[in-house]
Amino acid sequence: MASIAELAEEIKTDKIKNEDLIVCLEAENLRVVATAMFKLIERNYCNIRIVNRLAELGELLTDSKFIEPWQFGHVAIATLSLLDNEDAKIKFNELFERLSDNDKFLVDNFIKSESYKT
Repeated sequence: MASIAELAEEIKTDKIKNEDLIVCLEAENLRVVATAMFKLIERNYCNIRIVNRLAELGELLTDSKFIEPWQFGHVAIATLSLLDNEDAKIKFNELFERLSDNDKFLVDNFIKSESYKT
C-alpha cells in the first residue's frame, strides 16, 4: 500500500487509481483530501463509501477554513452535488436542506465559482 505522500503525488501527476482516491479522502491532511475531492469531480468517480465520507466531511462547517470564504464542509457538500451519482445527489439534498441560509449560499457559491477546476 502506498503512503499518503505517494498517493498525493499520484493525484498531482494524474496516475492515481480511482480506488486509492478513497484512501486519500480518509487522510488527516485536509489538503490531500481536497485534492482527492477535486480529482473525484474531474473523473466523476463515486460509490457509496465516497458518499458517506463526503457526508462526514460535510460536518466541518466551522473552524475548518479551506479557501476564503469556504469551510471544508462547504466543499465536501458541493462535491456531492457535482458528482453524477444518484446516491451522491440524495445525500447532497439531505445535507443541503439542513444548512443555514449562509451555508447554502456558500455551497452554491463554491459550485458556481468552479474553484475545483485546475
